[in-house]
Amino acid sequence: MEEQNEKIIAQYLEKDGEILKENGLHVASAGQEGSIKSHYWKFIGGFFALMLVGIIGIPMVAQYMEKQEEKAREESAANYMQLVTDLQERLKNDKDGGTTPEETLEMFTAALEKGDIDQASKYFVFEPKERQDMLIARLEEIREQGEFETLLGYLEDSEFMPKSSDEHVAVFDTLNKKGMSDLTVEITKNKYSTVWKIYGLMF
Repeated sequence: MEEQNEKIIAQYLEKDGEILKENGLHVASAGQEGSIKSHYWKFIGGFFALMLVGIIGIPMVAQYMEKQEEKAREESAANYMQLVTDLQERLKNDKDGGTTPEETLEMFTAALEKGDIDQASKYFVFEPKERQDMLIARLEEIREQGEFETLLGYLEDSEFMPKSSDEHVAVFDTLNKKGMSDLTVEITKNKYSTVWKIYGLMF
């Protein structure tokens, strides 16, 4: 096969030489012809080498990418499980609150009577964080509006409303003479926690 290819190349070179002579141009020497042949075979060899790399390399790259994606999924799942475990431990160790919703409400009211918002905010749920931040901001807003005393009065007059079907949720309302709610406090207990925490404060 190689000899046949060399003959074909030689024939083309011979024809090219004749054409060059007819046009008064210099004919390539034997050394130059050898150089052309050498470049030709280098080109052919490089071409097949690239094809071989592509055939072998593409599946290897795909396999590598698949392993990296699987590793990322495993790490993500492990990180999530660690977050869940950390949250459960935090809930178990949380002591800011009462063992009953009534006790938590009393502790919250006592802290507000002292004007201690920092202490009062400890009785709010801390997860989700956005909920806790919202409740703290609401307390600050009530104080800035000069309605702290009104809030305290409503808290003292609030009554448990047995309208929740969830045993882990307790609602306290303060109703006005029209039977409308002036204050609603929602207190919940997470299954991993030993204390009740304030989840909602509508005033």
